[in-house]
Amino acid sequence: MSPDPRKASTASPQVGQALRRARLRAGVLYWLLIPAATIGSGLLLDLLLPAWERGGWSMVAGLLLLVMGVALVQKATADLARYGDGTPAPQAPPRRLVSSGSYAWCRHPMFLGYDLAAWGVGLMLASPGMLLMSLPVMLALQLRFLRREERHLERRFQQAWRDYQAHVPLLVPRPFRQRGTL
Repeated sequence: MSPDPRKASTASPQVGQALRRARLRAGVLYWLLIPAATIGSGLLLDLLLPAWERGGWSMVAGLLLLVMGVALVQKATADLARYGDGTPAPQAPPRRLVSSGSYAWCRHPMFLGYDLAAWGVGLMLASPGMLLMSLPVMLALQLRFLRREERHLERRFQQAWRDYQAHVPLLVPRPFRQRGTL
């Protein structure tokens, strides 16, 4: 049996170093590069669209969405560790299929959190280009990625994944729906 990558400091310095690099790459991609591309392209599009007034309701709503999004990403990360004994990093994935906590709301709560945060930033910046063009393009690319990831999860967890998939929505939670235990 191979060593647990989450215990890399005691098992192998190389594995621990690879895990840290993967986390750094993921952080840079999801928290810097993708947001910068989305914000930048939205602000460029704003040059062609009518301006929105900043402040007021859009600032409050945007801040709430941003905080909710970041909190959801943190909860989903904690749920992977708590219920699946793993991390979001491919080098140390959860050992078990996680269907509790935030993963009972939707199959990809981290991505929902990223999306909420992005919509929040778009509202705070009062950017019609970001809200009407850049974010929908980002969402389309994200859905393509998630479908590929779901094929991998189905191969890995087989029937348990198919049962989970049949009961839990992809990205947008269904409010007021009775959820049973999987």
